[in-house]
Amino acid sequence: MAEDIKDLKEIEVDLSRYIKVVVKRKKTFVAVFLLIVAIGFVYALFSPRIYRISMMIQPPVVGPSLTGANDLESAENLKGLIINGAYNDELRKILNMDLDKDFPNPMVVIPSKTNILRISVDLEGKNKDFGVVFLQGLSKLISDSYAKRIEAKVNEIISQIKSNERVIINAKEKAKSLQDQIKGVEAREDKLKEEIAAISLNTTQILNKREGLLKNNAALQNESIFLLTNFIQNNLSYVNQLNNQFSELSMRRVNLNLGFKNTDTAISNAEMEIDKLNINKSFVSNLKIIAQPKVLPNPVSSRKLTILLISIVKGLFFGMIAVFLSEFWVNFWVKK
Repeated sequence: MAEDIKDLKEIEVDLSRYIKVVVKRKKTFVAVFLLIVAIGFVYALFSPRIYRISMMIQPPVVGPSLTGANDLESAENLKGLIINGAYNDELRKILNMDLDKDFPNPMVVIPSKTNILRISVDLEGKNKDFGVVFLQGLSKLISDSYAKRIEAKVNEIISQIKSNERVIINAKEKAKSLQDQIKGVEAREDKLKEEIAAISLNTTQILNKREGLLKNNAALQNESIFLLTNFIQNNLSYVNQLNNQFSELSMRRVNLNLGFKNTDTAISNAEMEIDKLNINKSFVSNLKIIAQPKVLPNPVSSRKLTILLISIVKGLFFGMIAVFLSEFWVNFWVKK
């Protein structure tokens, strides 16, 4: 504990020595400080005006979303590509300039809760028109880089639409065929009903005739009664066959109607899918320029302020250096 207190006292002694030196050479400090600040002020005063050229773009999208969920390229990824100079080589060719030398890196900002990028460059007044050309060239390069992917996505949606259209055509053809079959079955059912009714009437007539013969009980009539009985049995057997056919036709008609409903459902689903795909297709778009490149009317003032602040910091630093160099010169060279 005693050693720590001793170290603190030594630090305080050292600091007091430095402060005394600064106070002793305050004229030197102030002179150097004011000289450097004055140089910075003159430089800031006569430095060329800097203008900001900005544009706003929206990344390519492949679906209806305002949050960026359906962006072909997220805003953050596109921001990284621009900042890291992914398009610089192509821009050099288009603009025939050395971008690393003649242009600063673009500044890219994504406003909160949007998928929009604000791209800006700060240039001297003489280059501000060229800044507009620069941003136009950048937006065109970005758009061209996604053109094939956008085209592929559109073609994919068109292919899905055509596939669903074929489903609708096939379903309608199947529905027509089922309707024809249903009509045929219903027509056959009507004929069976008529035939069953006719045989039932014939059977009733034969039964009545047989009942009359049985009442008369004539010997010569036994053969007729036997034949009538056979007719009745044959009629009943045939009616059973017709009823079985009618039941089969009824089941077939139910199945055909079910199949017809299924085709109707398939058509509705396909039409809904086509509507959905058309909506998605209407949202698919390449890079959108929300705000065209333009030069902001007022110069960027922050640069002059930055120059002054840097000058003040440098003035403080070099003022301290000048103080201690002056002290060193007096103590070690002049006195000797």
